[in-house]
Amino acid sequence: MIVSFNFYYALPGQEDAVLKQRLRACDVRDDMGVPRGRVLARTAGAADLPDVIWEHHFEDISGHHADMAARAASPEFEAIRAGMRKLYRRFERPLFEICGRSAEMPDSGVVALDWFFCAPDKDAEPRLMPGEGHKGKLLRLITPGDDLPGFIWQQGGTDAPARHTTSSAPAQRVERSVWKVV
Repeated sequence: MIVSFNFYYALPGQEDAVLKQRLRACDVRDDMGVPRGRVLARTAGAADLPDVIWEHHFEDISGHHADMAARAASPEFEAIRAGMRKLYRRFERPLFEICGRSAEMPDSGVVALDWFFCAPDKDAEPRLMPGEGHKGKLLRLITPGDDLPGFIWQQGGTDAPARHTTSSAPAQRVERSVWKVV
């Protein structure tokens, strides 16, 4: 399973406009007959994290490429992209693989993300530190990029405690963030 994200880092004062433009893009996706995906708006966390995230799961990389081709073939979607470029200071489209899951996450309308900035070590399977009742999934970065987390621990709800992973590459930085599902 591949998890595709779009990370939008809004220009100062443009956070709401980026969110509205992303929601319009989801409406266009719906009109095109492709899944809307999920939109997250940051409610807590470091200012250098994205302001808005779009997320969608694909069975494999070919599904992601087919989705990209469908969007590129849509003049309406391309117009949305052109408008969005005027609203952000940075954009990233990283792909992650699900490499660990402790249980299905509840659909609470809120998502907590722990960002582990380290090399996504492909030889050492990261392990979740033990804990009772933690539900979520561990994602490993599979595409290159600057200042992207090697791993993300994703869980539902704001009351979930931060999780830690271990691998052969220690994290240089760990950030906790909370997101509203829009």
